[in-house]
Amino acid sequence: MWKPAPYRSVNEIVEFLIESPFKTETEIQEDVFDYYRSQSFYSNKKYADMLRRGLDKGLYKRFLWKTKSDSRKLYRYYVPTLVKNNFLNN
Repeated sequence: MWKPAPYRSVNEIVEFLIESPFKTETEIQEDVFDYYRSQSFYSNKKYADMLRRGLDKGLYKRFLWKTKSDSRKLYRYYVPTLVKNNFLNN
């Protein structure tokens, strides 16, 4: 029987990145949402959009870690100190 997916929030990503900074998008999706791109036939659009929303809001930042041999860029995500302090004090 089908049941709806649980409500997800960018706050889950922020909490995860405070505890475990410098993770890739794939690591975030696997560890926070238990979503494995390589093993799922569902789209990752929901989680990718959520990650971009938090990035646009400035809740976390990313930096270019390396460029893969096939020219794809691999980014690492982290929570800036100011956001971390505000998040933890609320």
